[in-house]
Amino acid sequence: MMGTRERGAAMDVRQIEYFVLAAKAGSFSAAAKSAFVTQQTLSASVASLEGEVKTPLFHRRRQGIELTDFGARFLPKCERVLEAVREAEGFALQWHESTRHTATFAYATASLRESGPGFTLATLRGFRASYDDADLRLFELTSDACLKVLERGTVDMALVAGRPDSAVFEFTPLMEGRLLVAVPERHKLATQEAISFSDLAEIDLFPTPDLDVTYRHIVEGFARYGLTPRYAPVPFSLEAAQEFVRSGQGVDFSPAHNAERPHEGIAYRPLASEDDFTLTLGLATKLGVPEKPLVAALKEAIVQAVSA
Repeated sequence: MMGTRERGAAMDVRQIEYFVLAAKAGSFSAAAKSAFVTQQTLSASVASLEGEVKTPLFHRRRQGIELTDFGARFLPKCERVLEAVREAEGFALQWHESTRHTATFAYATASLRESGPGFTLATLRGFRASYDDADLRLFELTSDACLKVLERGTVDMALVAGRPDSAVFEFTPLMEGRLLVAVPERHKLATQEAISFSDLAEIDLFPTPDLDVTYRHIVEGFARYGLTPRYAPVPFSLEAAQEFVRSGQGVDFSPAHNAERPHEGIAYRPLASEDDFTLTLGLATKLGVPEKPLVAALKEAIVQAVSA
């Protein structure tokens, strides 16, 4: 266990720097000139350091200064401190330069329409175009995965469905999203104005892209009728979901904006009022992580697009 030291002003880098300069120059006046300070300032700093270590560092003679035995042994340690400080400063500068114009953004699968009013993929492309020296990296993941990579620090910000843990994430709600039921165009369900979970009792469902939000709502909806959803054992992708429905294999719960443009062989119907639900979509960042200027600008651009 480390021992305790008496309370007082801890030695600082400036004191160490002046001590090393003086040791190499062999005089306080020469060291002061190289540091662009007065001799009184430098010698006072060295004296203060000697007070900290409670041992003289120099023999002070008319001809100049000479390291004491302690000072000679102390010098290489101080030189290593200064080298470590320079290395840390260089790393910080390099890191700042590499991240100053970089932002990583993840968004939940199928949560954004291609273009149109509000926040869309076109918003992200426009932002990237307006910052030609910026590197905006985009990742399309499930909502669950967005939060995982955000918590690990892999991305700076994410658009997620549902309100994440407030002890871990800061969340800015943007909009409410609804799901429609995508059914084969010639299926009898396509003739209904709205679809209940009970209507889907014997029909295969395309798997949801996340387990925490959408899946939970659907399972709870079926449970109200004493039912369990029948998910088909197929891998997820937007193209696979559309082909699953189009080919008559089953139905899919799809974001409402997918119905804004026609998809051959697919009809979109709302959930019945008693089963309908919305998902809050918003921007999540990890608490305690300093916000990069580019990330702050991206967040502002997204919020403005939503409110426009």
